[in-house]
Amino acid sequence: MRALLSHDLQTLRIFLTACELRSMSKASERLNIALSAASRRVSLLEHEVGTQLILRRPHGIEPTAAGITMMNYARDVLRLGEKLQVNLEEHRLGVRGYVRMCASSSVLVHRLAHDLSRFVTANPEIKLDLEERPSESTIDAVLHKQCDLGVIVKSSAVDGLAVIPYEGDQLAVALRGDHPLADRKALAFAHILDEDLVGLESGTAVHRLLSFRARELGRVMKTRVQVRSFEVMCLMISEGLGVGVLPEKAVQPLAAAMGLRLVRLAEPWAAREYAICVLAGEEPPPPARRLIDFLTDRPSPPPKRTRFSPRGTGRKGRPAGR
Repeated sequence: MRALLSHDLQTLRIFLTACELRSMSKASERLNIALSAASRRVSLLEHEVGTQLILRRPHGIEPTAAGITMMNYARDVLRLGEKLQVNLEEHRLGVRGYVRMCASSSVLVHRLAHDLSRFVTANPEIKLDLEERPSESTIDAVLHKQCDLGVIVKSSAVDGLAVIPYEGDQLAVALRGDHPLADRKALAFAHILDEDLVGLESGTAVHRLLSFRARELGRVMKTRVQVRSFEVMCLMISEGLGVGVLPEKAVQPLAAAMGLRLVRLAEPWAAREYAICVLAGEEPPPPARRLIDFLTDRPSPPPKRTRFSPRGTGRKGRPAGR
C-alpha cells in the first residue's frame, strides 16, 4: 500500500459511515452530501492508497481487509479531530489556557492567594504564572503587555488601563501589647508621628501614602527601620523597635502569632481599594477573562489561618502598593 499523501476528515467520515451503514446512498443521505460526490471521494481515497477498500455487492458494500484497516484508522483520526475541536473551543471560551498576572503583596495576603487557590482547583486546565510586584511595577507590566492582568492597590486613574474593583483593606497601627497606645480603639495618624516607625521600603504604596500625609500635616516621619516584608515588619515591632502601619486583615495572623495589638487608623484615607487592571480598549484573553469573572464573583473569605510572607521591591514613579 502506498503511503497516504493527502486526505481530509470529511472523506474519512464518508468512507467510515458508508462502511458502517453498508450503503453509500445511506451514508450520503446521513451526511447531507450528493451520492455522486460521496462515491467520488471514496474512489479518490482508494486511488490515493493504491488498493481497493470496499467491495460493491448487490446488497450493499462491505470493506476489504485493507478497508477494515482504513476504518480503524479513520475512527482514530476522527476521534482526534473531534478532541481537537473541543480543546480549541475550550481555549476560545477560556476553559483552558495560560494566564500571566502580577499582584501586590497586600492583595495577595488579604485574599487573592486564597481566591487563586480556589480558581486553580476549579480550573485545573488553566496555568497561572504569578509574580508578586508592588502596584507601580504591576501597572508597568500591564501597560507593557508583560502580563495579562494585574491586581493593585488603587490610588488614582492610570492612562491606558481599565480597572475593575476587587475588595479593599483598612490600614491599622501595629503595636506591642505593652505600648502606651495599645489600649486605644482607634488612632489618628498624628498620634503616631512622635513614635519611632517600622515601615516598608520607600517604593511601596503604604510608605508613599504615609509620607504624603505626614507632609500635609507639616511633619516628618521618624522611620527607624525599613524592611521588605510584612513578616519582618511585625517581627521588628514585636522586638520593640517601633510601631508600624499595615493592612489590618492581611497581618492579623502575624499579629496574633507575635502578640501584637492592631489599632485601627482613624483616617478616611486609611480605607484602601484594590483593583484588577487590564489594558483599556482590549479584551483580555479568554483564560484571563475567566479568571477576572471568578475574582469578581465575591467568593467566600479566606480562612483566618492563611499566612503569607511577601517580598518585593518598589520603584519611584506612580503610587505603588503592597
